[in-house]
Amino acid sequence: MTALLWLSLSSVFGQTLYYQVYKGKKSIGQMTIERSQNMAGSVVSYDISTEVRYRVILELLVNYSLNEVFENGILTKGQGSSTINGSIQNAYEIQRNGNSYELVLNNTHSVIDDHVITLSATTIYFNEPKNNQRLFSQHFGRYLKLEEVSAHYYRLLSSAGENFYRYVNGICTEITVIRDFGTLNFNLKPESYVIVNTPDSLRNK
Repeated sequence: MTALLWLSLSSVFGQTLYYQVYKGKKSIGQMTIERSQNMAGSVVSYDISTEVRYRVILELLVNYSLNEVFENGILTKGQGSSTINGSIQNAYEIQRNGNSYELVLNNTHSVIDDHVITLSATTIYFNEPKNNQRLFSQHFGRYLKLEEVSAHYYRLLSSAGENFYRYVNGICTEITVIRDFGTLNFNLKPESYVIVNTPDSLRNK
């Protein structure tokens, strides 16, 4: 029997994905991604929290957080940051204003005119993208393109390196992050796989 991929339910209207992070065979941290929606289903919020600890020359504790809110499928606001050993490396915030977005990236203000953002760095964990689809990244302050390199397996290229995403039943189960300092692998934890089928699901909404 084919197992249906499901998610841990954090509430009636919320779901959480848990990933273990590895560098080589060593576990170095975790990533948690929460998705919640209001009762009407028109407002959906995504929260990503990542903490990894590894050694290059010195031991580094890296924290990354990102929140984004979508209304009727359109990004309306978001904010996030990344730190190394408690020191802020990047901070960003985005706000929809009419037909444009105001973006603040490391205290630099810019405007993205005449755009409607429907796919972003938070949404792709719960919804498999399409080939050559663009997603918006607050972290980089720009659109990035997803390329399908094989069935349900996508490559995302940025100025920092490459990310690869693998999907099962529309949910991201593995992420490979390739950077100058090495390769990190994010694997969906067993508790995030549940064989269940319920109309209360947030999946594919």
